[in-house]
Amino acid sequence: MSSPSTSSSRSLNSVQRVLRALIWFGIFFILGTFTAIVGLILFNVTPFLGFVVFAIGGIAAIILPGMVSSGLYVIPEFQRVVALKMGKFDGVRGPGRFWVIPYPPFYQSVAAIVDLRVQTRVITAAETLTADNVPVGCEAVIFWRVEAPRKAVLGVANYREAVFQAANSALKDTVGMLDLTDLLGQRDKVSEQLEKIIDQAAANFGVDVTSVEITDIHVPADLIQELSVQAQSQRAAKAKIVEAEAEKVISEKLQEAAAIMGPRAMELYRLNVLERIGREEGSQIVIYGLNGPDDKMETALAATSAAVRSKG
Repeated sequence: MSSPSTSSSRSLNSVQRVLRALIWFGIFFILGTFTAIVGLILFNVTPFLGFVVFAIGGIAAIILPGMVSSGLYVIPEFQRVVALKMGKFDGVRGPGRFWVIPYPPFYQSVAAIVDLRVQTRVITAAETLTADNVPVGCEAVIFWRVEAPRKAVLGVANYREAVFQAANSALKDTVGMLDLTDLLGQRDKVSEQLEKIIDQAAANFGVDVTSVEITDIHVPADLIQELSVQAQSQRAAKAKIVEAEAEKVISEKLQEAAAIMGPRAMELYRLNVLERIGREEGSQIVIYGLNGPDDKMETALAATSAAVRSKG
């Protein structure tokens, strides 16, 4: 299935073909009619002159329409034509209908037809050493468009290839200046840096680089495993740090609470704790020290607890 841009380009080319055909047939009809009338008149006077007119007029009626109609161009909105005159720059033509006449006194010619739409190109940097000596492969996509048709056509032999080589070189240089962690974790910043470098180089070719996006980074498999272990260790260390900070906060709060609570408040707090423990099924509570310094009470409670256990 053809894309919309291809279909529109074909329709515009068909318009150009139709107009050229109409011009060809129009000039051919005029020259043919004129040749026939003059030839018949001269043939009645002098047959030789009549044959000469028919021969010359027939050749002209075949050649001249093609010479004239071939100078007509119909260019779409997204294209421009770089025209020359006697080999020198004559202007950028289009869009729409215009004439480029290579015959005297115009001596015009078409150097190239340039597409002004945004185009894409995939650039691939083969295995390149990063700043920390890790071999990685990197792929990116550049979005670019021709900004100055004259400079793109007359300033460089092949502006597409020039942009590609500049982007490929910039990608390798950028990878070589970064550590692997920066390359993996800061893709947006790396893309912006690449865009500035490539755009600065492409401006010499009349091309504007609109954006650069890093699509893939190839890292050795054994290094990926090492990075995974390192990341897990870092996460575990962060978890321990967070846990220690939480314990520190809890201990500080407990210190504040202990400083506020008096002896009676502490006893009430202990009783609340014992009540919560006693709600659990099958729990057994042995209490010491509820009667202050009375050792006999503690001894009796201990004996009672031991008797209960022996019966159990």
